[in-house]
Amino acid sequence: MTEEEFLSRWYQERPSVEAWGKFVAQKLMEQIAPLVTPVSADIFVRIPAEPRLKGDGSILTKAFYRGKKYADPLNEITDKVGVRFVVLLDRDIAIVCRALEECGEWEASKDRDYEEERAQAPYAFTYQSVHYVVRAKGEKKLGELIVAPGTPCEVQVRTLLQHAHSELTHDTIYKPSVAQTPEMHRAAAKSMALIEATGDYFRELMELIERNVAPARELSKQMSDMYRELLGREPDPTRAEGLLNDAFATFAGDKPGEAIRSLFEQKPFLLDRIRERSATKLLFRQPSIMLVYWAVSKRPADAQDAWPLTFAELKPVYTDLGLAAPTS
Repeated sequence: MTEEEFLSRWYQERPSVEAWGKFVAQKLMEQIAPLVTPVSADIFVRIPAEPRLKGDGSILTKAFYRGKKYADPLNEITDKVGVRFVVLLDRDIAIVCRALEECGEWEASKDRDYEEERAQAPYAFTYQSVHYVVRAKGEKKLGELIVAPGTPCEVQVRTLLQHAHSELTHDTIYKPSVAQTPEMHRAAAKSMALIEATGDYFRELMELIERNVAPARELSKQMSDMYRELLGREPDPTRAEGLLNDAFATFAGDKPGEAIRSLFEQKPFLLDRIRERSATKLLFRQPSIMLVYWAVSKRPADAQDAWPLTFAELKPVYTDLGLAAPTS
């Protein structure tokens, strides 16, 4: 096969490959969401997971100039499209891997696992990332495009620190196009050793933080479950959720779920108001808006004092409950 013939076939296949990459990225974000609630998947994944196609030069180089003797390069190259999921801590990688492996939309194979490599070579400090290839199960229609069975997409999972190291070194040291030196390898290994140690410190710090915020996180989870159950839709927690949770956690008492549920059972029209506003107002997509309604209904003056945002945003809650709205 000539380069011209290869590119001609690639141009025909490329739109469906790109569509498959977009589907994988979107579907995996959906799979991650329930595993990290009440944290939003968009916050848990620290860099937007955008699929990227190989450019002409890159795919030609891999097919014809990398010393790999492909019988059918277009079908054998598995990273024609790829998507990268970057998380904060190494323990978060396992969550993405679980979401990927449990999804029924594709067949997944793990092509690289840095933890296994580290176990086999414990004294080596080198490139770290988890790589999967996910292939379409059967023929799939995405919009106007048909994705052929077995169409691959490479998925990389790594931490922010691993990503920074890779961006600095991978294209020059581990995919060499320039002359390598022992000094370069030594410096890269030292930086990776530091990254591993820093990752350990980050994990220790996060565990201390989580012990401190565990009650607030549990309350937010309860509100998320209730929001989902009573409103019939997914909440969209953002940093505003943390503000509401922090401000009103002391109002909750020992068994907030029962008391808050009772309010909405007695006044189900409040659920309609939340649904209506959630379409255009972020505040009403936060799980702890349920807690806000309860706090205002029980202690309106204290709730006004605790409110962390503008009073204009709080006014609809008082109005819905038939209470005088705060003015300042």
